[in-house]
Amino acid sequence: RVPREESAHLQIGDARVELSDGRTATRRAADEGDRDLVLVDLALDFATARRVAVARADVCSDTALRQVIGTLQAAGLAVSPIDDIAGMAVLRVVSMLINEAADVLTQHIATATDIDTAMQLGVSYPRGPLAWADALGPAFVARVLDHLREHTGEARYRVSPALNRRRWSGARFHD
Repeated sequence: RVPREESAHLQIGDARVELSDGRTATRRAADEGDRDLVLVDLALDFATARRVAVARADVCSDTALRQVIGTLQAAGLAVSPIDDIAGMAVLRVVSMLINEAADVLTQHIATATDIDTAMQLGVSYPRGPLAWADALGPAFVARVLDHLREHTGEARYRVSPALNRRRWSGARFHD
């Protein structure tokens, strides 16, 4: 049993509801000893989100999942149950974008502000990837990538040196 880091979570009926951290819900339930675990995918802003994706651990009961979905729907959210995949959908993509942007910074191609501005103006991202890293915390993003690499064995999830530096120092990409 891996000790659980202190994190914000919801207890909805029988279910513990947590933000994904790059592990599958099933792996996390095994690591943390929470059978009725339901993970929520990343949203740009949970206060204004209208839809959330959820994934349950294989050992999570149907009752616990129904309690989570019903509660979220009663709060006005549309809920999309998805398969239990590492990193879910949005968190996996955002973490990879952050990592690639950090590599650009490592290579001294552009500044953090220039990278974020280019991604917002060039591809209409609602937030630049490095600003998103600052909002999530570089240590969290690096941990997500570590979990994805462990799960898949794929080098594409290796953590950028610039992201690792901020993980270890506690620094941000923007002052």
